Amino acid sequence: MTAGPVRTWAFVALTSTVLVCASWFAAPGLATARVVGPTGARPKHLAPVGPPTAHIARGNDSLQLLRQSTWVGPSSSTFQLDLAITASDPADEALVVDVYDRLITRSQFQEVLLGTFPAPYLYYQSPAKPLDQLAAGPNGGAELDVAVNSSSGGLPLDLTGVYPVQVFLEKQGLTQGKPLTTFLVYAAAGASSFKHLSVSLVVPIAARVAVGASGGLGQVSSSEAASLDADIADLAARHVAVTVQASPSTLQAMEEAGGTPRASLGRLAGALGAGDELLPATRLPVDVGALVSSGLQDQLEGQLAAGNATLKNLLGTAPSPDTWVLSGQVDQGALSALFETGATQVVVPEGTLSALPAQYLKLTFAQPAYLKAGGDRLMVIGADNELSGRIAEASVPGQATLVAYQVLGELAMIDQELPSVTRGVVLMPPVGATVNPTFLSVLLSGLEGNPLLKAVTLAQQFGSVPPAPLTRHVVGPAAAEPLAGADGWYGAEDAVTSAAAVFGRSASLVSSLEERLLVATSSVWSGDRRASLIAGVESAADSELQKLRLPPSHSITLTSRQVRLPLEVFSGARLPAHIRLVLSSNQLSFQGGKFGAVQCRVVSPGSERCKLDLAPSATTTLRVPVAVRTPGAFQLSLEIETPDGRLVATGTDTINSTAVSGVGLLLMVGAALFLAVWWVRNARHGRRSRHLVPSPMEEAATEETSVGGGRGASSFGRGLLA
Repeated sequence: MTAGPVRTWAFVALTSTVLVCASWFAAPGLATARVVGPTGARPKHLAPVGPPTAHIARGNDSLQLLRQSTWVGPSSSTFQLDLAITASDPADEALVVDVYDRLITRSQFQEVLLGTFPAPYLYYQSPAKPLDQLAAGPNGGAELDVAVNSSSGGLPLDLTGVYPVQVFLEKQGLTQGKPLTTFLVYAAAGASSFKHLSVSLVVPIAARVAVGASGGLGQVSSSEAASLDADIADLAARHVAVTVQASPSTLQAMEEAGGTPRASLGRLAGALGAGDELLPATRLPVDVGALVSSGLQDQLEGQLAAGNATLKNLLGTAPSPDTWVLSGQVDQGALSALFETGATQVVVPEGTLSALPAQYLKLTFAQPAYLKAGGDRLMVIGADNELSGRIAEASVPGQATLVAYQVLGELAMIDQELPSVTRGVVLMPPVGATVNPTFLSVLLSGLEGNPLLKAVTLAQQFGSVPPAPLTRHVVGPAAAEPLAGADGWYGAEDAVTSAAAVFGRSASLVSSLEERLLVATSSVWSGDRRASLIAGVESAADSELQKLRLPPSHSITLTSRQVRLPLEVFSGARLPAHIRLVLSSNQLSFQGGKFGAVQCRVVSPGSERCKLDLAPSATTTLRVPVAVRTPGAFQLSLEIETPDGRLVATGTDTINSTAVSGVGLLLMVGAALFLAVWWVRNARHGRRSRHLVPSPMEEAATEETSVGGGRGASSFGRGLLA
């Protein structure tokens, strides 16, 4: 081999080695260039590359919507779809989009959801796009774009409206799997002059929180806490007016948990400060109708006051009592009770209201109405049953995004039924349902800046949408069933009230009993459990009151008519007690007045009531001034009462009085004198009868003799001699 060929061969080998090494080092750089930097910008020294192809999962043919354009405008634009695709044969399958003609009524919209499309059957069909040619979408799926009003073709639109869209997989002209149905909302140039449909979204912030018998709260589960945090983050991030129905017990549990849950409360407070509406709420979940039927309407007011105070404390916002939302069964008694608390406008499920007249059934009824509830008149909006059901459907795994866009399309359809009339609808979850975070995020994003829809709070909707000249009423029973297990509630309340009168309403014991009684009215309990809780409260109150006792019966001896009667009262309670001691005896006269720390008042000739304070765990001695009417032995009755008149303890003492009154003494002296005179006279009469003393006649003769001088003397002498 000559030197020339050798050099040539060496040069070729060296060049190949350099190229291989360069490609080996360059490949990672090219791969990294797609994700480097916050904006995805490539380093300048690398050549531009095409968009990455979408990942297509292999399996049963299916489509899942990850994101789409909420609406498209009048200028040249693009209707974008981001889809998660699973295909049985990705190399040979393609994606096709069919767009159908504009819908005229909401009933047509609902038929499309059920699989029936109106004529003309097809308005536009995109060319089949092979799956291996789809670009990766921004949300991790495959991106599919449909040009709208493009000079180079695509979908031509000129009328504002809602257009059904069906996306399906195709293989050799045959549909594979189940098509995906969504809607394209087109807003033409004149859409801005329409009366935008007012949309009020009720977002519950609630979780399952265990409640203890004394009102203590359990923890929010990690999954529910994460869901609530996501919902609150969306509320805070979007400039969309919503109505928040927050559970005070849930918020309290989040506050006690600290960390992320507590931080979420700060974001929720910020959203409320930015214009969102906060509804009033009870401290714990309650059945308003059952409370009213049980005669416990005052407890509703107590629950409401406690709940609103919690909301104010945790969120810095005090809810207005004007607007209420009831998602369960509604009765006239509950509505009247809410009216008494200050409610003037309520939202209830449409199905709980009387049927609409025929003239309101052609199109969606989207106005407030007057509500007759007993003797009260409120404003009412029936939350749309169809939309409420759609919120529940969003909880099905993988369906939240699709359902949210379908709801946005349906709202636009309601708007287009009467675009020149101011109307409004309310979306709220059915009872027991929650709002899926993904659904809420998509819905809020779709409402923000929407050319056909206007997000408003409930208060704003009641104030801006004219009511229909129509009075409706609640269907079903006028009153709910009474609260199970609440029969002993009034007895327990009386015991707690008495304890409050004795120990003070601010005492920790009383506060605890009142809290336990309030907790017992919650709807979280079964009837048996509620009855047990109520009985426990009454027993605890009575047990503390029974620690106020009188000493065993004993005998008291009084030696004077005017005395201070010594009495003792014992308190085994741990708190100072304020009581009334009632003394009763017909043989004693009582004196009213203040004697040291004791204040007494005569209530009848033989009874007196004294107010006194008892020291904790001590015997208190008092001396009550009395006057003894008659001497002898008699009974003194004693009773301990609470300041509100509840009898706590009774006792009886025996009084032995040896005292004599002035009148009695005079009578005794007079009797003694009488007896003395009688005895003297009786004694003298007895001696005469025995001739021991002269008779009256003899005494008279003797006196005459004395008067006559010597004759008397001689006679006397003779008598003596004889």
